Amino acid sequence: MERSILDVKQTDRIGNTILRSLTQIAVVAQKSTKLKRSWAGHIYRMPEDLWTNITQWSPKSVRRRGRPRKRWREKLNAYDKAWVQLAQDRDAQRDQGEAFAQQWDTSG
Repeated sequence: MERSILDVKQTDRIGNTILRSLTQIAVVAQKSTKLKRSWAGHIYRMPEDLWTNITQWSPKSVRRRGRPRKRWREKLNAYDKAWVQLAQDRDAQRDQGEAFAQQWDTSG
């Protein structure tokens, strides 16, 4: 998309990081993972008796054959085991959110 905006062809040999810096378009994968982490922290800061606190919910549906998909909690645990304690402090969670989102960045 950025190439068509700037009218740059692949034969021009300009990298994606340079194109992103020129167009100032946010990386969708980073933005979505950052939002996902902030939502998980928001849910953990809520009182446990609210219906919106569904972090311990497990579906009763039948899964397809093969390895099950990873859930949000498993991805958060893989990055940082202490994310639940970190979620209690908004400022600390906000500081860690950018690093969490950049772990899947393949542009740089």
